[in-house]
Amino acid sequence: MGSRIFHFLHRFIFYIFFAVILLLVGLNIFMSRGYSTLSVETPAYFNLITLMISVLLAVLVYRFRRHLLEFLGKIPRIYAVIGLLGVSLILQLLTIKQLNVNPTWDFGAIVDSAKLFVEKGEIGDYFTIYPNNILLVCILAVIGKLTTPALLVFQLFNVMIITISQYLIFRIASKVAGKAVGMASLLVSVLFFPYFFYAPVVYTDTISLIFLLLPLQILINKDGKLRGDLLAIITASVIFSFGMLLKGSLIIFTIAFTIVLFLYMKKWKKLYMLIPFIILLIVKTLFTSGIYQLGILDKETVEKRSMPVTHWMVMGQNEDRFGKYAQTDVDFTTNLLKEYPREEVTEAHINELKNRLADKGLAGNIAFNIEKIGHTWTDGTYYSLNKLRRYPVHPENFQRLTDYKSGHVVQGYARVQHLLLFFGLLLALRFKGNHPFISFITLSIIGFFLFFILWETRSRYLVSLTPLIIMLSCMGYLGRRDGSLDPDSQ
Repeated sequence: MGSRIFHFLHRFIFYIFFAVILLLVGLNIFMSRGYSTLSVETPAYFNLITLMISVLLAVLVYRFRRHLLEFLGKIPRIYAVIGLLGVSLILQLLTIKQLNVNPTWDFGAIVDSAKLFVEKGEIGDYFTIYPNNILLVCILAVIGKLTTPALLVFQLFNVMIITISQYLIFRIASKVAGKAVGMASLLVSVLFFPYFFYAPVVYTDTISLIFLLLPLQILINKDGKLRGDLLAIITASVIFSFGMLLKGSLIIFTIAFTIVLFLYMKKWKKLYMLIPFIILLIVKTLFTSGIYQLGILDKETVEKRSMPVTHWMVMGQNEDRFGKYAQTDVDFTTNLLKEYPREEVTEAHINELKNRLADKGLAGNIAFNIEKIGHTWTDGTYYSLNKLRRYPVHPENFQRLTDYKSGHVVQGYARVQHLLLFFGLLLALRFKGNHPFISFITLSIIGFFLFFILWETRSRYLVSLTPLIIMLSCMGYLGRRDGSLDPDSQ
């Protein structure tokens, strides 16, 4: 009876994942939001031409996957890894040199506050409104204290995080799916559009990568199986918890990990599924208490000024902005907090949320969410070019990058790469066998998909998820050399 229930749960997760991927691939075929992030109209035939190129490349890779597996398997691993990571460093450093930006928006608030904290022991008022970003300030302040609180130092830290994350992508994919898939995953990650274009932008999107990959590296043994020992589970849970403190959407990884433990642990050890949430509660409580005890933030001020959780849900239903950041909603919440207690502000948000849903009606909500999902999931640039456009140090370089001819090449590269990855996810649907790592990926993708339907959204928020997309997509194309993840070889 028990095995039948778990079999049903596995199939249920698979069918939801199947529906999500079909929808996302369908939207990516017909939509492309890369140009819109720069407020530029998508050129005629751009979507069609890039789609044709993507389909052709996907067919070629899948058709000749056996040859690719053999070729990648013969490459001397140590030299290839060092060489590819070296290419990654060059790409990132060149981006910093040629496309550097003066810190503004949240990125500027974090960098400036870290410097201020190192030099004067103070922190800006921004974090009484958005205390969710305080962990990154603390990390950068420690780095600034040990070295110097200069922007370049913080950017080099960002480069280090991205590069280590790429190495961990290789390590994890190699353990789960073999050396060839590991090499393919590393190659894709080195050439992945947002990883090198986000090098100058020190923010939670890229820093969060390590808080996903490090616990996965700990949890997966050399045979690609889930480690079930208590130490590994606790250690991974702690790192996942700090990831959630860094970026709230990463709670999805904790939830996915919890479900994986429930599905794959044996007998009474299924109770281990409680550990991630217990650890999360402990870590969050201790960290928040420490921030207040050390005087970094004032508890009363934070409770009075910080945005309630419902604020982002209301903003996620902003029809004019398709659920993206809206200054009008920020002003709405800020004014409410000035006049009413926090509980009443939350209640006002709930009422506003109900009104926005009711005003759109059934057909309107469906149309709104399709457009919202499109803006989130069909941007191959992951909003990176928009961030590089904001007060660039060398505006002429950014202009050359995005002008008429080169701009089409850049946008085309981003869209083709993005489509190839999602076609790979479509191919990964053939993996119907149970595997903890694949289950974790499918649960995470489902979680991000559902979360950003409810929440305020932006395509760059998916950067945290991209290592999983890269690894599963490469498995979708190449399977596994020993056939254990490749139905065609059975």
